[in-house]
Amino acid sequence: MMPVKVVAADDEPGVLLLIHSILSELDGIQLVGTAGNAMEAIKLVDERKPDLALLDIGLPDMEGIELAEKLREVKPGLYIVFITAHGEYSLEAYRLYAYDYIVKPVDKERVKTTVRRIQQAVEAEEKARENLTFRPPARLSVSLDNERVFINPDTIYFVERSHRRTVIHCAMGKFTTSETLQELEQRLGPGFFRSHKSCIINIGRLERVINLPGSSCYEVKFQDYTGGRAQLSRERVQDLNRLLEA
Repeated sequence: MMPVKVVAADDEPGVLLLIHSILSELDGIQLVGTAGNAMEAIKLVDERKPDLALLDIGLPDMEGIELAEKLREVKPGLYIVFITAHGEYSLEAYRLYAYDYIVKPVDKERVKTTVRRIQQAVEAEEKARENLTFRPPARLSVSLDNERVFINPDTIYFVERSHRRTVIHCAMGKFTTSETLQELEQRLGPGFFRSHKSCIINIGRLERVINLPGSSCYEVKFQDYTGGRAQLSRERVQDLNRLLEA
């Protein structure tokens, strides 16, 4: 796997040195540049095409929220983490699908944990792209209680884990099986996306994602299907966006 490329923007040189020190302790992470203001950060992202940007909210020439929007225009799907002394912007930051919002003084272990999670997500995306040649089976064989059903994967809307059972929502109806999400996920292939710990969705059937204020999840609606809606965790929104933009 290629190293995950990171840029950092902060007007405090000491913070940039601390970030460099933290990232140097992580394998597979490469700090490809630092910036002291927003304009330098924009140029850096355009030239280096990083996977992740660590941004301060209070840069001297542009607010971090506006900068994040501009960086997403330069590189769609860029992971963004705010590291800042300004805690009051957190809700607006998450509206932009910031992966994390870390308030100074910098918690070294939290930065490491966040970067490792992003590294895992980036590696999973690379693996998915490598597996695009994978062809799902013409029929997915699923074991039910007293029979076996054969389902065309293209007709599946989503699969969910509910009450220790797995429910497959498809054009033929709903089928409940004792097979786990992990087992079905491995057989369904890259056209399907793990949107939540309890859901796998068919990206080709996706119609809309609905924001539920006050909830930890989004709701996913599918084309021509009224039999249910899947969940999309807020942590996985950016991953889905990156796949749809690829």
